[in-house]
Amino acid sequence: MASYKNQTSLFSHCVYFENSSRDEESGQVDKFVGLRFIDGKLSIHFPVGYKEPDKSDEKQIRLDILNLISVLSSFGIPEAELVRNDFRSKQQNVEFPVHAYLFIISDFLNHGYYQKKEQIYKRGTSGKINWSRTIKQLRPQIADESPVYLEFITQKNLHNENALLTLIHKYCVYESFQKLGFLFSSYNPQKSSLSFNKSLFCSVIKSKIASTFNEKELLLFKNMLDMINYLDNSSEKKDFIYGTNNFHHIWEQLVDSVYGEKDKEKFYPKVYWRLNGSSKAFEPDSEKRSSLRPDTIMITDRGKSNQKIFVLDSKYYRYGATKNPNHLPDSGSVVKQLAYAEYIDNPKNRSKLPDSVGENISDSSIYNAFIMPAENLAPQNIGYVSADYVFPQNSDVAEKPYHKIYGILLDVRTLMYRHIPHDKDMISQLANVIGNT
Repeated sequence: MASYKNQTSLFSHCVYFENSSRDEESGQVDKFVGLRFIDGKLSIHFPVGYKEPDKSDEKQIRLDILNLISVLSSFGIPEAELVRNDFRSKQQNVEFPVHAYLFIISDFLNHGYYQKKEQIYKRGTSGKINWSRTIKQLRPQIADESPVYLEFITQKNLHNENALLTLIHKYCVYESFQKLGFLFSSYNPQKSSLSFNKSLFCSVIKSKIASTFNEKELLLFKNMLDMINYLDNSSEKKDFIYGTNNFHHIWEQLVDSVYGEKDKEKFYPKVYWRLNGSSKAFEPDSEKRSSLRPDTIMITDRGKSNQKIFVLDSKYYRYGATKNPNHLPDSGSVVKQLAYAEYIDNPKNRSKLPDSVGENISDSSIYNAFIMPAENLAPQNIGYVSADYVFPQNSDVAEKPYHKIYGILLDVRTLMYRHIPHDKDMISQLANVIGNT
């Protein structure tokens, strides 16, 4: 099935951002990131700024692909969900259960095929008698001073049911290896003798789930169900897609996870309407409509006299790859970024901020930055952007630090591998790049 098994180089299926699009006006990127297997061809698409490994280093390439899948799985919120409108005439959400495929492969490599000889016991008069259980669990009747058992504990082997479950597991293992087995090894498991039958497979697995309490087995069965529910009723689904056309949402989450404060909603400026004839102000129900939301609020030395606040806006723009000034954030983003900082700086809003933060704010300790993906190990400050109403071009010194919105390039590969929540070392490094300029 999968043509990539015949290829000698896994690198040949990897797609990295090409900076040939220098003539494009917009800096925003709207390109697929993830895995595609369409019409027998596999392609793995990495985000803008992702450093290409050595073409011959298959081990590192596999690690990169697995890490890409992990990031997509961990940070793939609904806003980042892929809508498959570039492959089919009808739009539909793609819900490829990559977690199930990877689990089944890993479980098989560690434990082999599911095989279990299981016996059930019941009270009755037919079947093979288990005398040990009968004597322990049942009280005999006394007849002619001798004990007589009118019922017995009998046992029944479930060889047929378990054999069927093993064949279903073999089907799932084969299906998993056909799509994602290349990430683990070149091993190609034997195809199951069963043809796909969704109703039968689901019935057998659900019956087993209802009768077992083994957590490891339950996890395997549930992942098998996820795979089976994904497949068509009539035949194997050859094509699959796992990824997103909206990686900018994942980029925002990565940055916020590593650098951000959990209570950033307290730093949002809110909006409201006061309509004629109404005694109360109208606030839109949706948070997206009622407030400007900075992507990330980063704070160093929180609650101390040397506290610094950094308002970070994550921009999944192509500048880090193209170095084209047209691929930098636009004026609308600049004005919003200034508004965020002005809200925090305004003394009237101090009471809305967390106590320890509001008590230690000064207009010289608030900073602004755009965060963009690139291929450089250490954060790089490329310069700043401002607006002439707060910082005229003929001025030498900005009145307040946040009037300069610095452009910062972060290594996207490093962030995808090391996305430790609230990473103190990375926060300190980024703060130095911004705050010491």
